[in-house]
Amino acid sequence: MEIDIQDELNRDGLIIYSVLYSSVTVAFAAAVLTKFLTNEFRFGFRSFLSLIILFLGEPLCQFLVKGPGGLVIFSVGCLIIYSVLPASHLPAQNKAVLITGCDSGFGHALTLKLDSMGMQVFAGCLEDKGPGAVELRNKCSDKLTILKLDVTDAKDIEAASAYISNKLGDEGLWGLVNNAGVWCFAELEMTSDKIVQKIMDVNLFGAVRVTKSVLPLIKKAHGRIVNVSSLLGRVSLEGNGAYSMSKHALVAYTNTLRLEMKKWGVDVCIVEPTGFFTGNSQEHVLRKTKEEVWATLDAATQEVYGKDYLEAVYTHIQASVQRHPKDLTPVIRCIRSGLLSKRPRERFPCGPGAEILIFLHSVLPVWAADYLSSSISILPKHLRPKALPVK
Repeated sequence: MEIDIQDELNRDGLIIYSVLYSSVTVAFAAAVLTKFLTNEFRFGFRSFLSLIILFLGEPLCQFLVKGPGGLVIFSVGCLIIYSVLPASHLPAQNKAVLITGCDSGFGHALTLKLDSMGMQVFAGCLEDKGPGAVELRNKCSDKLTILKLDVTDAKDIEAASAYISNKLGDEGLWGLVNNAGVWCFAELEMTSDKIVQKIMDVNLFGAVRVTKSVLPLIKKAHGRIVNVSSLLGRVSLEGNGAYSMSKHALVAYTNTLRLEMKKWGVDVCIVEPTGFFTGNSQEHVLRKTKEEVWATLDAATQEVYGKDYLEAVYTHIQASVQRHPKDLTPVIRCIRSGLLSKRPRERFPCGPGAEILIFLHSVLPVWAADYLSSSISILPKHLRPKALPVK
């Protein structure tokens, strides 16, 4: 009889603790889901690993530690893991931000989003009367200011900085998004010095120039700097040499600036998109890029590769980029988090397989990482340069 009563008590205790564990788990899941739905939390490798550890911890605490001690350990574990997830966002209303490269792509989409959130956006456009700028004027509020801003032109940068300073005064500039960029697909031997210089001038030195110009305003506001790089800033792929060089350099610049700005209360982060359809992917832009690659090649290199090879490569690229997602929302969310999260991450990889690729390249031996890079490159393997015999 006493054994039956003891078994009954044990069963009752197990049910009670099961209910308590389930309650903690449900509360934790609801909190994480809320963060996800409000774009404060993004699933990635580190967060996935944390959640796996958490849900393995529940049965371990319940059946190995047992009793109140196990429940306390599990509850504290939930609180710790929740605390290291991205923090909530700061109010966006009336915060001022300068965005470069707003004619199309990420900069254009970001301008629309931040304006809709009530931010005061200074949108830098290469063509301040072009179709992209016109669309922004038509769709955005009166808070929007379109600025003519060629990031390679010191006069444009100086004029934009002076205008923003006069407009904001002692308030300072909350955010800078260095988004302006150009892309060129060409093997390094086919990439002229002129094209390399152009890519570096926009993607790297453009960001450096604009940042230095408005940095006093950002320091006033203890604000944010978000540099838009690429997966190719950490992973190198065939045909993207010059572009990858510029983005690797931008990553190094961002890392150093982040360390140096801590004492000023300025947060610096980098967004690393991959595989999205942007302005650089449009057919007329690719056609112009292809023509520039060929026109700037010396005669000897033209003879080695042949125009037919370049034409075939770009035909393949044009077909490939059509499959890239045109929804830029994941990138916009990352940039917004960099600007407004209370505790922004240092890096925001985003796009199909971005975090996995970065992780694999950090742990694989070089030969394996090279094989992986070659297998995902959009450079078609069946095409051969003119001077290279067909296998």
